[in-house]
Amino acid sequence: MPRNPPPLDLPVEYVRGIGPKRAAAFKKVGVRSLRDLLFYAPRRYLDRSTAIPIRELHGPSEEEVTVVGTVIDTRETKMRKGGTRYEALLDDGLSSLTLVWFKHTSGIRKWITTGYSAAFSGKVVEFNRFLQMVHPDVTELSKGEVSDLLAGKGRWVAIYPGNKELDKAGLDMRGLRTLMDRIVGEYLPDIEDFWTEEDRIKFEIPELEKALMAVHRPRSAEDHLMGWNRLKLDELVMLQLTWVYAKEHRRQRARGISYPEVGKTTRAMIEKLPFKLTETQRKILREIWSDMTSPHAMSRLLQGDVGSGKTVVALIAMTIAVENGYQAALMVPTEILAEQHYLTSRKFLKGLGVHVELLLGGSKTKAKQEQLDRIASGKPCIVIGTHALIQDAVNFSRLGFVVIDEQHRFGVTQRMKLMDPGMEQRPDVLVMTATPIPRSLGLTLYGDLDVSRLDEMPPGRGKISTIAINGKTGRAEMYAEVRKQVENGGQAYIVFPLVEESEKLDLQAAVESKADLEQTYLKGLPLGLLHGRMKLTEKEEAMAKFVRGETKILVSTTVIEVGVDVENATEMVVEHAERFGLAQLHQLRGRVGRGGRDSRCYLVGYPEITETARARIRTLVRTNDGFEVAEEDLRIRGAGDFFGVRQHGLPELRYADIVADQGLLIKARNIADQIIEDDPTLKKRPKLKAEFSRTAAKKVTWLEIA
Repeated sequence: MPRNPPPLDLPVEYVRGIGPKRAAAFKKVGVRSLRDLLFYAPRRYLDRSTAIPIRELHGPSEEEVTVVGTVIDTRETKMRKGGTRYEALLDDGLSSLTLVWFKHTSGIRKWITTGYSAAFSGKVVEFNRFLQMVHPDVTELSKGEVSDLLAGKGRWVAIYPGNKELDKAGLDMRGLRTLMDRIVGEYLPDIEDFWTEEDRIKFEIPELEKALMAVHRPRSAEDHLMGWNRLKLDELVMLQLTWVYAKEHRRQRARGISYPEVGKTTRAMIEKLPFKLTETQRKILREIWSDMTSPHAMSRLLQGDVGSGKTVVALIAMTIAVENGYQAALMVPTEILAEQHYLTSRKFLKGLGVHVELLLGGSKTKAKQEQLDRIASGKPCIVIGTHALIQDAVNFSRLGFVVIDEQHRFGVTQRMKLMDPGMEQRPDVLVMTATPIPRSLGLTLYGDLDVSRLDEMPPGRGKISTIAINGKTGRAEMYAEVRKQVENGGQAYIVFPLVEESEKLDLQAAVESKADLEQTYLKGLPLGLLHGRMKLTEKEEAMAKFVRGETKILVSTTVIEVGVDVENATEMVVEHAERFGLAQLHQLRGRVGRGGRDSRCYLVGYPEITETARARIRTLVRTNDGFEVAEEDLRIRGAGDFFGVRQHGLPELRYADIVADQGLLIKARNIADQIIEDDPTLKKRPKLKAEFSRTAAKKVTWLEIA
């Protein structure tokens, strides 16, 4: 009789052996259909290479080990200082090992009983000349699975992700594995591959049925890798197709502004610059101008290393917009940075008739209202500010160009309010970051943007050496070198950390340290002070004195992280470097070496710092390449924490990891590009189109703002 399999979109409660109670528990882990069950992958495995015979344990283990067997005896004893000790004797047929618990012994006593078969994982210790394992992790097994593992035969044992609800529904680890064995054996042959055979051969993609079988029942490490790589690749290809379609979706729906010319004002500004633009800056300006002449709204990412000159590129583009009768807005994450951009813009545009506004938060004054009225009038100008730019009181009536600087520090909805202010024509958008973005993260977060990479440094820069200093023993020698360099004509920054939770304390530390340095290591040298709580006029004066060379050493908080350019500065001292992130330290280092003289960056840490902090400092000592620094930062912190990427709307991936699977991610992008070039509407690939529609197409509209 021919088999009549159920459809793969069958709700999970109607799958044999599940029912409403178990279905409710499965839905807590995202399993809603028979198809979801087949893609419900194990979280880890036990195999014969990880299960060690007890007789091979010859002493304490520094690393965690796994032993398997059956409990043949238990006992519970009261300890002299209170509490109880529960012991279970584990036997694997050839030898035995004592398992010990000191906590939650009442629950353990009911659970770990004579006849219980399981795998136990933990470190082996020695007590009274006997080996034992204390508080091991437990994976319940059948006696047959124990026998297979001990005999070095049979498939790997899959450990599926469970939850309390599944446990209550009778699906503990063993029960869940038994159910999944039946589901895979009964329904996996019904799975239909959405890749064509031609594409599978061309792109070297394994068959879906074989891949899923290798995920659930791997026969070897190679088999296991093949199966998981197929699931990861599928997921990453769908993500890349999503970005391609998001980009096209935005182009179709967003009517942009087509600017007619680069006028005399912009050309005069470029001529007035106190430096020549690099060839890479000119190339990127040509790319931006090409976007600005297009009828579609621009969406471009400009990334570049510290000191590569992104700000002047953005300022030139905004000046073009203003000269063509539109308003331009530059949004930055902090008031300090807004003030720095404002001062730089005024300097470069002085005498050219381009009006620049600085819009910050705070109380509503008469002057503030006059600002808002000028913006609402549609008067062509550049408006620089923080999130104050997106407050309800701010109404741009002729916004033509938007720059979002350090955009990862804004939330999705914040960015969108400025990127799409609800006007008939959408403004051109330039997203900038001074944090170099690893390629894998760029493909994941900015796959829908045109990318410009500013990787050429202006000529005439000095070499920067980065030196790690022990704060308890090396400060005197370090400051002696700083004094020597300053007395030879250089200038120095001394930076103290400033974190929100202890701003007043850190500010006090900077002020007090300045006073201490004036009396000790740097006595007799002119020191200045700069911090975020100073008024704008005070900051301007402090920086002006440093620029003029009247102040030789500037003691500062992280105000000077970005936007400060003093060619004569050759020394950077970062106190408590362990409290700074890797990208932030790289930014600070970029404040020196801007003239022709060789420079030094001292990272002052203390013996008690964490290993993660040590890794950050080692990276900076090893390399000055911002993109290499970014790759290491991503490796150390992981994608979830890299400069706060959670705010980006980082896609949640079930199988792939964008740090560990960079090779697969790049392969996925290449596949997606080739597919769209060959078959833009997926007409030749109806099954792939159906899978994309089922898993990813609904995300296109949302992802274009994420």
